[in-house]
Amino acid sequence: MLTLMMARKLKVMVLNAQDLFLFMDKHNHASIPVTQLSEIKWQLMSSSLFSNKSKEKCQILGNTILDVDADIVMMTEVGGPESLGNFAKYVLGDQYFALSLPSNSDRGIDLGYLVKKSLPYETKLTSHTDYRLPDPARRFSRDILRLDIMEHNNIKIILLLAHIKSKLDLRKSDFEGRTRRLQEVSGLIEIYSDLSKRFPTIPILVGGDMNGHAGEKDTEEEFKQIYTQTDLKDMAFLAKIPDEERFSYVYFNRGGNRFEQQIDYLFIPERFKNLICPEDCFFPRYKNLDGAPLPIPKRLEQKNILPSDHYPFLGTLSF
Repeated sequence: MLTLMMARKLKVMVLNAQDLFLFMDKHNHASIPVTQLSEIKWQLMSSSLFSNKSKEKCQILGNTILDVDADIVMMTEVGGPESLGNFAKYVLGDQYFALSLPSNSDRGIDLGYLVKKSLPYETKLTSHTDYRLPDPARRFSRDILRLDIMEHNNIKIILLLAHIKSKLDLRKSDFEGRTRRLQEVSGLIEIYSDLSKRFPTIPILVGGDMNGHAGEKDTEEEFKQIYTQTDLKDMAFLAKIPDEERFSYVYFNRGGNRFEQQIDYLFIPERFKNLICPEDCFFPRYKNLDGAPLPIPKRLEQKNILPSDHYPFLGTLSF
């Protein structure tokens, strides 16, 4: 008897949620649902020094995830496990497990995963906050957060979530953070390369906010080592998304000039590129709560109404 195993699609989203702080420690669970609270009461649910991200922006982010039916969300700028758990419970209707660990961030913006509860897999989370960079005195400015997706204790896929240091150099000691950024990318490559040798038949996805252009064309210096030392490729590039659509960030310089950039990525080893479903890979754009598209910012004030200053990327695999 011949048994055919049908492949399913696995939708993986990369999302910088921009300061997703969401604390509900003052919420009386016998009262009305939190999503029916006014914005003022939404803010009053928290006793934290951090303001809750606005209810409307949280709901738009949640709708973006639910509209594309993402299976796994690789999230950066998460205000810790409690915030991510509240987002999953109250905004996403408790459809996702929230997985996060404290990072080295001095701003409280950590990394985390949302994993759909209906997936028939087990998960294991591993932090690299103590990982020594090429300069042994340094650690990642946040973390490289590893998630193993397993079936019957066998690893099926590994995800590495990164948030590379930004180009801000407030101390004026490392121009555009270039030295630190180079070391963090080197550390990420070391972790990936070690796993690739240990698990040569397992797809390893590397994703997150690179805070710079890590694509194959006009690659910034710190990211060139990705292409010279690994077999990783940008999934958006492999999916042949048109150049004019391949951006996750709109930037305005001091002169008011506007630039579109891709700084959020999902990399996959080239030997697994046959798993990609190109027709289901794209950069979702935000919609308001009535379902109407929010404009791609042409002016800075338009950017400020978006739920995040980053757009997500959705990569879909035949899994």
